[in-house]
Amino acid sequence: MERIIFVPWERVSLVIPEKQDLEIMYRWINNINIIKYLQPVRHNTRETEEKFLNEKLEQADKFFVIMINETKEIIGSIWFNEFDAISRNGIIWISLYDETKMWKWYGTEAMKLFLKYAFEYIGTHKVKLSVFSTNSRAIASYKKCWFKEVWVLKEDVYVMWKYEDHVMMEIMKYDYEKNIS
Repeated sequence: MERIIFVPWERVSLVIPEKQDLEIMYRWINNINIIKYLQPVRHNTRETEEKFLNEKLEQADKFFVIMINETKEIIGSIWFNEFDAISRNGIIWISLYDETKMWKWYGTEAMKLFLKYAFEYIGTHKVKLSVFSTNSRAIASYKKCWFKEVWVLKEDVYVMWKYEDHVMMEIMKYDYEKNIS
């Protein structure tokens, strides 16, 4: 079945998630080399991941999977984890599922696509995110997407036998518009 491409670009597109994505997400969320950059390490059951995907499918306007256009391979997801419809602000999460796809700038392109969607299509005012300070790859990617560091929460979460700092970053709509013009 042909995937529904919602926001297309050159190398990747944001596509509508489908139930078949559960298997990919389930393998990813239990890969310690991936999740150590995202959250305290814990395993998830298939049922937990299915519940998560079902919740996200109900928020279809705020959750997408990332597809490589050339191969049609699903390599990650991106979504507003929280979105305040009154203030028009959202907290974004992005995950790449395949370690071999990192450092190829797919995540950067997907983030720019989501920012285009957020600012140009649904009228978002500000997009925020948090990242572990040790995740230099992600921080470099976010800076390429014009995010600015706004504060650091010291020793905020315990991951892989040590405390990690959370770096809080944001981009305002006017900064986005300034950079794309």
